[in-house]
Amino acid sequence: MEELNLFPETLQSGPAAIFFNMGDKESNFAFQVMQQLRKNGISCELFLEPVKISKQFSYAERKKIPYAIIIGNQEIEQQYCQIKNLNTSQQHMVALDKIVEFFNTN
Repeated sequence: MEELNLFPETLQSGPAAIFFNMGDKESNFAFQVMQQLRKNGISCELFLEPVKISKQFSYAERKKIPYAIIIGNQEIEQQYCQIKNLNTSQQHMVALDKIVEFFNTN
């Protein structure tokens, strides 16, 4: 089907979001949030290594993942995350208890 160009251009086959790996503590926390999204039908992944953020952005763009989720120490303490739309560069601060709602409305 791919050779015949039968897939719609808007079809997304990869994850809707990627959690950037900011370190062990942050990635363990992000993994819990990621499981919450997955339980609600939102596909996502966690970058495996805590490498430079520019490398993580490059990976997300190459894989055409539309949203990057950043959770650092401050975000953990204050129970929110930074969500960046990689298509528009628009960034949102989203309370962790509203993250599923964010993805269901965007």
